[in-house]
Amino acid sequence: MDMKHLPENIADDRGALARRDAQTPALRTQLARVPADQLRLLDKINIDKLEVFANHGVFPEENALGQKFVVSVTFYTDTRRAGETDDLSASIHYGEAAHAIDEFMRAHTFKLIEAAAEGVASMLLERYPSAYGVRVKLEKPWAPVGLPLQSVSVEIERTR
Repeated sequence: MDMKHLPENIADDRGALARRDAQTPALRTQLARVPADQLRLLDKINIDKLEVFANHGVFPEENALGQKFVVSVTFYTDTRRAGETDDLSASIHYGEAAHAIDEFMRAHTFKLIEAAAEGVASMLLERYPSAYGVRVKLEKPWAPVGLPLQSVSVEIERTR
């Protein structure tokens, strides 16, 4: 069985320690930076294909009328304590996160989906200190390109 192990104590780039056994999440500035290639070793919490109606786009009509966006998010985190204790406070509440994404997408207006994805990633890292990183995929199924297509999308991965 492939077990995922995170170190008990991690020194960040400022020398402070983030401790797994502290019973409370470390502050964002205390969490160690995780190289992107090592994110795959962490546990994952996924929100897949959340539909949001929002007003993003280059054309004024897109901002005035709005359109559907589809957001998928992966949180890279350590779920061991949540799994061992069955305690939601030891995890990332995906229901709250989904509502936070919806609220963020509706409250802001971006010309580019790249900027919207950056905003979502930044908001999630700020709001969920136990996430070492996030992957955000933002799809625009009604993109006005003048040709038949299923969707256009941007996918980014951001770490602390």
